[in-house]
Amino acid sequence: MPVSSVCVFAALSGSVCMDMAFLSPAVGCLCIFYWLHLLFCSKRSLGSMTSKQWMLAVCFSLASVLGTAESVTTETQKYTCRTLGSGVIQPFNGSSFYLRSNCSFTLTRFTHNRVECDITIQRGDSGLLVKVEIIINKIRVVLQNGSILVEEKSVSLPYDHTYQHIFHYGIYTKLRSSLLPLSITWHDVPGGIDSVWVELEQELSADMTGLCGIYNVSGNRQQLITESMITEDMCQTRDPVFTVNRVS
Repeated sequence: MPVSSVCVFAALSGSVCMDMAFLSPAVGCLCIFYWLHLLFCSKRSLGSMTSKQWMLAVCFSLASVLGTAESVTTETQKYTCRTLGSGVIQPFNGSSFYLRSNCSFTLTRFTHNRVECDITIQRGDSGLLVKVEIIINKIRVVLQNGSILVEEKSVSLPYDHTYQHIFHYGIYTKLRSSLLPLSITWHDVPGGIDSVWVELEQELSADMTGLCGIYNVSGNRQQLITESMITEDMCQTRDPVFTVNRVS
């Protein structure tokens, strides 16, 4: 192929590449290849450039492509709290612990942009969750006996509300808030709920309390459990275990 044709092809391909370089490192490398060809073509017509100038041009091209790819792939930090099985708790920060109880507990409670969020859980004698209560902006959602109640009314899925959306998510069910950077995912099984995930796409709130953890604190778990328990008569709590490995 004539050198002039190669130069035209390199110029056109390089322009397209720069618009698509964020897709993957492979595309970025291809762009570098085209721009090097374009620099070669320019050198033939502008032979007066020194070797240092050519090196600076190459470095600038590399920085442009790789910098574009890096800036686009940056993701928002997510924090996840989970409760699994018959009592495993994985807080937002720190290691997991095991808590077997049929008492009601605050899983997490916080305020973000003046919107209050309060999530409570209660396990039955089998260890499965028999009741999960989610209150966001004073709207109460209760998960119990395989049903979803919004303000004491049973709803079917998908459920779309001004402030929240509840829908099937594969084998799970998910509630996504439009007021908070928050989603709650759970898995129904015969007899109750065996897992709940609370995901936050924000920095942890300074007023956060509950089993999911206190803001920037991963210390005394026994104190955390005591403060998170909702006082009730006739409920029992076994001695918690604090040596559970972090859930991956």
